[in-house]
Amino acid sequence: MRSLEDWELIALVKQGNYEAFDCLVERYKNPIFTLCLYITRNAQSAEDLVQETFIRLFRSLNRVKPQAQFKTFIFGIARNLALNQIRNEQRKRNFLSRLLYKLNYDHKNQSVNNPEIGVINESKELVSVVQECMLELSPEHREILFLRETQGFDYESIAETLGCRVGTVRSRLARARAQLRKKILEKGVVIK
Repeated sequence: MRSLEDWELIALVKQGNYEAFDCLVERYKNPIFTLCLYITRNAQSAEDLVQETFIRLFRSLNRVKPQAQFKTFIFGIARNLALNQIRNEQRKRNFLSRLLYKLNYDHKNQSVNNPEIGVINESKELVSVVQECMLELSPEHREILFLRETQGFDYESIAETLGCRVGTVRSRLARARAQLRKKILEKGVVIK
């Protein structure tokens, strides 16, 4: 079966021969991993993306037609997944920046001489603290911050999604930001 062409293996898989799918996985898992690692620069993410690539391939078998080289097709799936992950990570980083800006978090006003206040230099640590603080918020506050900060919903869209008035969205968002600011400060975070 290893000598069969890729599209021949796909035809066999469509007929229910899952050994043919295993052959495709063996053939392409390492090159896809390398591509995903190159794009994401993270081995764990690359491993996850390899699995997701084959899941997507398997789910789309009925729609797949042998028009181009199979290698081009499967690498296209992997590339799109990896780029989407990069965008999602960028969105999370932007969320953190916007959130800290909107929380009016100004490290210059913090007492750096206080030994109880920790200094966080690594963005991963900061993200971890913010995520921890987010989880401590009420579901109502987490939800509204998520819609506004990560999804970029405007107030009208949030109001429609939550089934409330725009004024309610504004006040709930202000309370959510205030609560998050308080929780971050309680953790003693200073941003350098």
